[in-house]
Amino acid sequence: QDIPGGEDPTDPAGDRGIGGSHSRRDELQSAGSSESVQADDVLKILKEFLRDFHKLRDDGPPVEVLDIRDNSKDGEYWESLSRVIPERTLKLWDALGAALLEYHKVLSRRAELLSEATVLQKQNS
Repeated sequence: QDIPGGEDPTDPAGDRGIGGSHSRRDELQSAGSSESVQADDVLKILKEFLRDFHKLRDDGPPVEVLDIRDNSKDGEYWESLSRVIPERTLKLWDALGAALLEYHKVLSRRAELLSEATVLQKQNS
């Protein structure tokens, strides 16, 4: 287990053995792998892996991916979405929309009458 900061929670004193040092090579060997990798060999191993990786990917033209999505219930799904809002609620909203339009007409007419009244008051004074 790689602990950030290099601290071992199981070691109560926080000691790292002789001299308190812990080398990176020891970490690689204790990480659970049976083979140790020298720091100088890492770049060579990575290049070799990438060279082989490209060979694995170049198997010729790409194979077509079959559409495996089951669309047999799409119609049922979209039909159910058309009934998300109950019919009663839709009728209520329609009635409210019509009432708000009527209220807007009343307020507009009232604003016109108010401006006419203001003009008449100025003429009378």
